[in-house]
Amino acid sequence: MLTSITGAGCLSDNPLKFNSTKVLQYIANKIIRKITLIGSGGIFTKTDAIKKINAGANLLQVWTGFVYQGPTIVKQLCK
Repeated sequence: MLTSITGAGCLSDNPLKFNSTKVLQYIANKIIRKITLIGSGGIFTKTDAIKKINAGANLLQVWTGFVYQGPTIVKQLCK
């Protein structure tokens, strides 16, 4: 948990998108699919989702996208 001038909060979405995908890819290459990997961090579009899957994610966590775009994000990502 991070504390800023505006109060407590967490880093999510775009600030972590690139780095979280790189870490996901690194782990996926090291474990050779021995565990389920969940991609998270900045998934708002189909392109974001594909990048996480290509990096090695078996599942996607889209909490921030869900908060900002509502439940329709699931339908958009599944197309």
